[in-house]
Amino acid sequence: MTRVLLIEDGREYEEFARLFLDGGCEIEAVHSGAEALGRAAASPFDVFLVDLRFERTAEEALLGDVEEVARRSFAGDRGRALRWLKDQQGTLVLAALRAAGHRQPAVFVHDFPKARLENLRRLYGEVRAVPGFDAAALRRALGVVR
Repeated sequence: MTRVLLIEDGREYEEFARLFLDGGCEIEAVHSGAEALGRAAASPFDVFLVDLRFERTAEEALLGDVEEVARRSFAGDRGRALRWLKDQQGTLVLAALRAAGHRQPAVFVHDFPKARLENLRRLYGEVRAVPGFDAAALRRALGVVR
């Protein structure tokens, strides 16, 4: 049985996974980087299924310092920095998981350009991507066998 830690800001991934990936996997969903770090430390998982964008997450629940990102990358534009943190939250969560010693494969449902996916792999080890919600492709990427 494949143990999947599903990390997202909403419930769409969880609903899809429970409907179409049942059998062969056990899914536990969390909704923030802090929750992901806590669950990963408390229980072993085989793979992480990570949402890239956390658009609905409150600023205080995001990983990353909006003021620092604004200063460093957006000429002090706090709004642009916050948008970037939300758009990239999944990779920031993965970075935090890696920094905490968690080396499980990570899977994103996103159509990354080839160079971006290669860069994510250089930075974070085993990273897989499925371009859309295709149950068979996602099962393969997660290593779920029915």
